[in-house]
Amino acid sequence: MFHHKKSIIDEEEIATRRLETLVDGVFAIAMTLLVLDIRLPEAAEMVNSHDLLLQLLVLAPKFFSFIISFVILGTFWAGHHTEFQYIKKLDHTLIWFNIFYLLFVSFLPFSASLLGKYTFNQTAVVVYGANLMMLVAIHYGMWQHARHHKNLIKENIDKRIDKLVDILGSFAMLAYGLAIVLSFWYLEASLIIYLLVPLPYIFGWIYRLV
Repeated sequence: MFHHKKSIIDEEEIATRRLETLVDGVFAIAMTLLVLDIRLPEAAEMVNSHDLLLQLLVLAPKFFSFIISFVILGTFWAGHHTEFQYIKKLDHTLIWFNIFYLLFVSFLPFSASLLGKYTFNQTAVVVYGANLMMLVAIHYGMWQHARHHKNLIKENIDKRIDKLVDILGSFAMLAYGLAIVLSFWYLEASLIIYLLVPLPYIFGWIYRLV
């Protein structure tokens, strides 16, 4: 009986690890695809240093889009990794939460490319923000689903974790929502928000609120 119980636990661990492996792979591909949108100017080797510098400056919006998108994806990956330190088991709903989560992770290279090419176009700014909002919403939904199904998570989780997840999700959702709203009047403000949102996560400022 003990051996049978142990085998069930092992199967549950394998299931979550398989999902995490899929998530890691999709994130790795999406983060790699981001850089493919940055291409050297044509015949760059045939121009002098000054001309090459000018051509590289033309690519500045794409560098901007690449950097913030790479960091944002890194932030989402870190958040997903942290959540699954507490999730011990999957169910049908949680699996599909992750599938749709990966759908929008996979879409980000496109929305980032759109932003890099049409940086000061409102449609591009809104599409990018909507992509990020969907990621935040699904990410938050995954945790809430697991939290309300006690058999999916580890026992005796510190209650401060729930508060932290609420803060993290609310902050990002409000920030990206604000960026979309501001795009109707001031596109530059939206871009600044996209740039600044990852900083509290990277430097741990937001965790001090718990």
